[in-house]
Amino acid sequence: MSVTIEHEAGKVHRVMGANGVGLHVREWGPENAQPILFIHGWSSCYLGWHAQFDSPLRERFRIICMDLRGHGFSDKPLDPEAYQTGAFWADDIAAVMIALRLKRPVLVGWSYGGFVISDYLARHGTHNVGAVNFVGAAVISSNPPTHIGDRFIEGALMAASEDPAVMIEGVRSVVRSTTLKPLPQEDTERALCAMSLTPPSVRAFLLMRTLDFTDTLSTLDRPCLISQGDEDAIVLPSMAEHIEATVEGAQLSRYAACGHAPQQEHPERFNEELADLASSL
Repeated sequence: MSVTIEHEAGKVHRVMGANGVGLHVREWGPENAQPILFIHGWSSCYLGWHAQFDSPLRERFRIICMDLRGHGFSDKPLDPEAYQTGAFWADDIAAVMIALRLKRPVLVGWSYGGFVISDYLARHGTHNVGAVNFVGAAVISSNPPTHIGDRFIEGALMAASEDPAVMIEGVRSVVRSTTLKPLPQEDTERALCAMSLTPPSVRAFLLMRTLDFTDTLSTLDRPCLISQGDEDAIVLPSMAEHIEATVEGAQLSRYAACGHAPQQEHPERFNEELADLASSL
C-alpha cells in the first residue's frame, strides 16, 4: 500500500513496509526512465542524496530516495527486533519496489545502506535488480569491529547515548568525521538536522547487529560499482577492497582526497559514474 502526494521537492510517497512500518519515499524524474533507488546510511535520511536528486540526474533517470525505518520521516518503532531482523530490512526495499513499480532499479547504498542492500539480496536475490552501487558501504559488522574506523565507533556510541549532552557531542563527532574537509555550512546543518531525526535508541539497535554478507555478495550476478573515498575514516577502504575481491567483475572507483561521502564531496564525478552505470542497463 502507498499514498502519493505531489510536492515541489518531488513526489512524496508513504509506503507500508515490513511489520507495519510506514516508510517515507521521495521521487523525481520521468516515470518511464531507468529507476535508481538510493538507500542512505546510519542515522541519515534521504537528504544525504541532495547532490543527486537536485542535479541533472533527475532529468535522465527516475530518482527514488527512501528514509529507512527508524530514520528521517519514516516510522520509528522502539522495539529492537524491528531493526535486528534482516528480513524486515529486505522486505522494506521490496515494498518500495512493488509500491512504485520499480523494474530492475540500480540499488545505491551508502554506508549502512550496504547492509540493507545485502539484506535484500540475501532474501530476494537479483531477479529485480539492475545493478548495485556500494558507496563507502559496509557489508561486515563484527565484534571486535573490522574495516570500521575508531573515530566513528567512538562518536557513534556517544550518539546512541540517552544522555542529551553526550548524544549531541557524538552526533557532531560523526558529522565531522564523515568528510575529509568540512562541508559548506548549509550542508553541515542539513546533516546535523538529518541525524537528529533518528532516536538514540534506534542508533544503538543498529550498532548491535553482527553481520557478514561475504557469501551473499560472492553470488552477485549484476554489474557492481564500488565508490570509495581513500581517506574514509568511517568505513575504511579495506571494506571496499573486500567487496571488490568478493564480487566477480566489480569495479572499484577510488576517490583521492575524499572521506566517507563521495556523493557529497565529489558530486560531479560521482553522478557521472552513476549515470554511466545506469545507462549501461
